[in-house]
Amino acid sequence: MSKINLYIFKITNKYLLINLLIILGLVSFINLIDISRNLTNENQKIINYFLLSLFKIPSVINDILPFVIIISISFLFRYLINNNELTSMRNIGYSIFDIFLPVGIYIFLFGLFNLFLLNPVSANFEKKYQEILNKKNLDLYSIKISSDIMRIKNIQDKLGLNYIEFNKIDVNNMIANDITILKLDGSQYQLIKAKDGKIYNKKLFLNNVKIFDINKNDYKEKSKIILNLNFSKDNIINSIINFKNVPFYNYFSHAKTLQKFNLYSEEISLYYFSQILNPLFLVMLGFIVLGFSAKFKRNENFFKILFIAILIGFMIFFLREIIYKITLSYKINFLLSYFIIFMIPFLIGLYKVLQIEND
Repeated sequence: MSKINLYIFKITNKYLLINLLIILGLVSFINLIDISRNLTNENQKIINYFLLSLFKIPSVINDILPFVIIISISFLFRYLINNNELTSMRNIGYSIFDIFLPVGIYIFLFGLFNLFLLNPVSANFEKKYQEILNKKNLDLYSIKISSDIMRIKNIQDKLGLNYIEFNKIDVNNMIANDITILKLDGSQYQLIKAKDGKIYNKKLFLNNVKIFDINKNDYKEKSKIILNLNFSKDNIINSIINFKNVPFYNYFSHAKTLQKFNLYSEEISLYYFSQILNPLFLVMLGFIVLGFSAKFKRNENFFKILFIAILIGFMIFFLREIIYKITLSYKINFLLSYFIIFMIPFLIGLYKVLQIEND
């Protein structure tokens, strides 16, 4: 890497880290307000505020990174233009693409750092964040999924406890097959097997039931029985479909699990695909900003530069959200959706960069 490329690489690092810290600080402060609203009275302790703020940092970085890239690259090229460094580089034979190369490499490396390190940390921290906020629910039930098997611990009271296993379940219709339940009621233990069942209004309706009373060593059959639950369909769906809290290395297996539970959608694959290719998307964002910011004039109004950078960010953000909604509503293939998300901004950026290069 030449001295000029190394210099551009270093100042890219400087502007990106400074803007990341500033924006992260502002967003974290806003999150404190949200945390104070969601914490129960008994959990409103300084340590909980600190932990929840800490647990949110990796996911906040992932969310704000596109805006950090856009604003940082705007400031970077404003600096190069105001110091006549961009003009000097062009005069010694550097093209706009040559100048962007070290910038793009840095952004790509930062994107890889976000994917391979911050993404798994964010997924783990988000689970801890939800555990603190939903401590009351954890005292009532816990839901775990492995392949196409769902295991639920349902707590009725201090004495009553059910361990439920569904070998097959259609979560959309809440119909399950091959159900096994270990029912603990004080010192009484029962093993319950049912051919099928349905969850409705926090009740589990079981059909073709076989009950083995472990204490009495007694066996009987019933056509139907009803068990009370402390969770609903929404609780199960939220525990399964919280796809944004899954680390990138589990994307494929989680998508397969959602398909088995009839909860898969193209939006989920689009999100996973977008996260994996996020380093390239961030480079593309920097490329777009280059196309607009390299045309700034020396000593041009600071707020005009900032306004254009933020406007670009919001346009890209809304484009992604619109494509996500269209993908979900019309079941468009996620590869086509991502191609549109990537190519429209890229073509706009390429047009602006070629304009500068031909000037």
